[in-house]
Amino acid sequence: MPNAEELWEGGYLTRDTRGRATYYIRRQVSGVRYEVSTRCHTARAAFEQLKRFEADPSSFVPGGQPKGEAVLLEAELVGAYLVWSREVKKNTPEWVNKQRLMLAWWADQLGRQDLRRLSLVHHIKPALVEATQRQHRIAVLKAFYGWLRKERSLITVAEDPMFQTMPIPPARPQQWTRDKVIATADLLAVRAHLAQWWRDALDVQAATGWHVTEVARFARMGSVEAPPVGDDTQTQAVLLCPQTKAGEPLRTRVLGEVVEAARRLRARGVFTRERYGVAINRACDAAGIERFTPGRLRHTVATHAINSGADPAAVAAFLNHKSSRTTRRFYATHAAAKRVPTLNLAGA
Repeated sequence: MPNAEELWEGGYLTRDTRGRATYYIRRQVSGVRYEVSTRCHTARAAFEQLKRFEADPSSFVPGGQPKGEAVLLEAELVGAYLVWSREVKKNTPEWVNKQRLMLAWWADQLGRQDLRRLSLVHHIKPALVEATQRQHRIAVLKAFYGWLRKERSLITVAEDPMFQTMPIPPARPQQWTRDKVIATADLLAVRAHLAQWWRDALDVQAATGWHVTEVARFARMGSVEAPPVGDDTQTQAVLLCPQTKAGEPLRTRVLGEVVEAARRLRARGVFTRERYGVAINRACDAAGIERFTPGRLRHTVATHAINSGADPAAVAAFLNHKSSRTTRRFYATHAAAKRVPTLNLAGA
């Protein structure tokens, strides 16, 4: 029997080892006792399933599709997915909106076709022939199919046309052909033209090498922690980003005035990539320099560190890369290796 604090209006909920809730409906209707999982992990989504259950308890199937009916890319199903993406996966509002737009595009391309009957050859690949942003379109549809399969049990592995069959194209590595490092003088010039809260974001990025999305998550849900006991690196604080792009928490040591900048950024709490990008563009224009995107700060931090003699493995650990090869390949392409003693034939 669940504890009292684990009850909700529709029945009860259980929690897994990570603390994630699953909501169950427990009702007795016309002498018939029902106890069924909503397959939902948020109260909002569970209440939507409860309304469906109350409308027709005997035919209720979790997920919104009665047995035997087509699984369609329609508003109700997409809405439930976006709620899950935002509240369970903790994706940023910007990415959830991107998912909404991409799923609307797929709905236009696929029409009212049963998602269980689609094929790569006849439906999905033809839609992508002349499409832009193919990487995002494929990633969103794969994630949506995964949700249908794992969270809602509406389709099987055999009915998922993208399961282990269509890899997401890698992003084009522009840094291999174009130097993405921002000159320190340009950064200082832009900083002088930023409002305080955007200046704080720039300072945090420059000190951590975080992705913009990680700065945004820190502003909304992060914290400023004391350095570890016995720390001998002169660290003044540790900034906690609760969720990186890979999904795990990230702690980064920082020094100096960036600690106060981080505290102000966290206290403000409101941060969007779009507004940050606009602020940087306006500051670039005011400073009379070529515009750059905030995402280039990560490249700049990595390259500066390696050019200053830092070990690539240490830089990789600081940037939360799984391997120093990632650091060298994507973020420090334009860094120069540390000089070692060589033969000086010209001076002989």
